[in-house]
Amino acid sequence: MGFLDGMNFDDVTEPKAVVAGEYELRVVEVTQDTNKNGDPYILPRFAIVGESDSKSVTKYLALPFEGMDEEKLMKARRGLKRFFEAVGADVSSGIDLESLHGETVWAMLGVEEDEEYGEGNFIRRFVAGK
Repeated sequence: MGFLDGMNFDDVTEPKAVVAGEYELRVVEVTQDTNKNGDPYILPRFAIVGESDSKSVTKYLALPFEGMDEEKLMKARRGLKRFFEAVGADVSSGIDLESLHGETVWAMLGVEEDEEYGEGNFIRRFVAGK
């Protein structure tokens, strides 16, 4: 018997966007990198809990850096605060991003069209305290 003998792929579907609304999300990974301007950021990737046919969702979160203007600094800090509060992370003594894998958050999702990837979801806002 071969490796895939007998495997049925007839019911396999392509991932799709979910209807806009409030969903529970599970952190799949959090990557840390720099953008094309050399500015640091983290990018949490989420799976939508209970929606196995859905596309994953990401949230770009800028990291503060020396020389960042005050408005961008506050926006970056605000975004990070909302994410860490929603996931229930204590960041008072730093955080290991790997420790967030598997954690869940609630978020309001919207739907948007992308020329390259088609319809997908984005995070409008995190819902803290759920």
